[in-house]
Amino acid sequence: MAELSGFPGGMPVIRIRVGAGTDRTVDVPFAGTALRRLRGLLLGGDQLLLHPCTSVHGLGMRRALEVAYIGRDGTVLDVAPLRPWTMHLPRKGAAAVWETLPGELTALGVRPGTVLGFETP
Repeated sequence: MAELSGFPGGMPVIRIRVGAGTDRTVDVPFAGTALRRLRGLLLGGDQLLLHPCTSVHGLGMRRALEVAYIGRDGTVLDVAPLRPWTMHLPRKGAAAVWETLPGELTALGVRPGTVLGFETP
């Protein structure tokens, strides 16, 4: 499994493998630059992987999100809802955040302790 520290900053899409030894994968747009992370999902899109990232906000957003905080080794540290115009405090040990529409992470079985794999599609 590739560690998050190995991702190039401008990679447009990352394939996330949900759980070790599974065939569940999701191709997710990757925000590896400061400008792309700043824009986030504000101008549209259903999901985004932000790296490096330890916290997110919903300032300017009109919809709720579900976010997963991911450690450097790919382990999900926390999954939490993010309401519009709110913010989360930084999560200790987080290296990346996966933002999705509400219920998407839950439907994929992503929860604290889930190990995610990362690869180029």
